[in-house]
Amino acid sequence: AGTAKAAAQAAAAKPKGKYVEYPDLVVNLTNYSVMYNGRSIDMPPKELELLYFLAASPNQVFTREQLLDHIWGYEYAGDTRTVDVHIKRLREKIKDHEAWALTTVWGVGYKFEVRQP
Repeated sequence: AGTAKAAAQAAAAKPKGKYVEYPDLVVNLTNYSVMYNGRSIDMPPKELELLYFLAASPNQVFTREQLLDHIWGYEYAGDTRTVDVHIKRLREKIKDHEAWALTTVWGVGYKFEVRQP
């Protein structure tokens, strides 16, 4: 019963909808595509899922453990630093924008920061 409850909580916490859109950035989970500055960006599924998850909850801080649970699943046995590696790769592909950025919250985790105009 405990695993069913955990699975239900995880499903409830996942972002609703299949795409998020910001100035110069569209992340589409339906067809696993990312448009950045008007061009398609190739990225592995986990990077795309991580970007989508963060962008679907703007300004919310997530710990590495929360991101591992949501993107890699509760059974993931690897190092939490895999999140750092994926964030680094995302930052190489998706540069900060005046309207948004992938932000490190030191000692806590990461967030997709939406900046006020």
